[in-house]
Amino acid sequence: MRSLADPMKATPTDKAPGGRSSSVEPPAPVDADYLDAITALEQLDSWWYVTLSEYSNDHDVITWLGAVVLDVHPEVEGERQAWSVADAMAKWGVERRTKGEPAWSPEDHLDPVRDQAVPIPEWGDPIVGWADAVRIAGSDSTLRRWIKREEIEVAGTFVIAGIRTRMFRRNELLATRERLSEKQMSGLVQNQTESEQRHPGAEDLGSPHGS
Repeated sequence: MRSLADPMKATPTDKAPGGRSSSVEPPAPVDADYLDAITALEQLDSWWYVTLSEYSNDHDVITWLGAVVLDVHPEVEGERQAWSVADAMAKWGVERRTKGEPAWSPEDHLDPVRDQAVPIPEWGDPIVGWADAVRIAGSDSTLRRWIKREEIEVAGTFVIAGIRTRMFRRNELLATRERLSEKQMSGLVQNQTESEQRHPGAEDLGSPHGS
């Protein structure tokens, strides 16, 4: 929106039909609609860092958010009562395009063989909560031990239903379990080998066939 309202790129827009100015005043460099819409959208800047669930039962906050984000305010005789995200999306879209650039068409860019759809279960590394992490680790105490020894990193802390919950990357949990399991097995084999080297033939003691 700010790029669209850049006065260095804008052209006078407050002209009457036919290109003749409806006012004796110099034309405004930026359409007032841009400025009004930007003012409304800037009210949401601080909400990028807010957990919405904390306000889910706050009637006043949710009502205000609904008006700024979802409500549609149609123009009446060229004037709009207010602006919202929905209004801005309806008028200018959600992506900036160069003037005159045609809308993207899949038929122009996709090859039916090369780009055929394939199933993708999930993008990226899924995030799991504490309960799922405990199931992967094997026990609550094991997961806490991994965290204490820095075997696993906490991906983030989220507030769910008012409760702070530590989250983890599932693939990292699986990799840690496998790595520590292999490390444990390697240690057992090494201990057994060292024991046999210290006590050769000890396995024959007590055997009815031993000397």
